[in-house]
Amino acid sequence: MNAYEIEQIEKQMKSEFRLRLPYQEWSDIERRARLERARVVARMLGEFFAAAYARITGAAAQMRSTAADCTGARLRHDH
Repeated sequence: MNAYEIEQIEKQMKSEFRLRLPYQEWSDIERRARLERARVVARMLGEFFAAAYARITGAAAQMRSTAADCTGARLRHDH
């Protein structure tokens, strides 16, 4: 017997000795996986929108600062 045959026999033995899950347990696993996926997606969307909000408010603050600087410079040089 070569290594490939031994590996195939080991795989077959593992699959035969594995306990089968009843339908109810599969549905529980599926439900938990969907809930976890929903949690992860919600967290990622929250982080994305928080970062976008921070960038927008930072850009708005920068524009206000630039506008104030320009207005101040115009008032000082305009006689």
